[in-house]
Amino acid sequence: MAATREICKVCYRPNAVGFTVPDSVWKQVVPEALRGSVLCLQCFTTLADEVMIAWDEGIKFYPVSLYTHTKTSGE
Repeated sequence: MAATREICKVCYRPNAVGFTVPDSVWKQVVPEALRGSVLCLQCFTTLADEVMIAWDEGIKFYPVSLYTHTKTSGE
C-alpha cells in the first residue's frame, strides 16, 4: 500500500493542511454521520457557508507533510 495523507470523507482529496474548530462549530456544521471523519478545509467551509455558520473564529491550522503523516501513522 502506498503512503498517503489523510483523505477528506466528502470529496476524497488528500489533505496537506489540517485544521481544528471549536466543537460547537463542528457540531453545527458537520452532519452527524461525518463528525468523526476527516474533512478538508474547502468541504468544511462550504458546509458552514451553506448553513450560514461563522467558522472563522477559533479556527487553527497545521501543516501535515506526507513524511510526518506517515511517520506518526506508523507508530
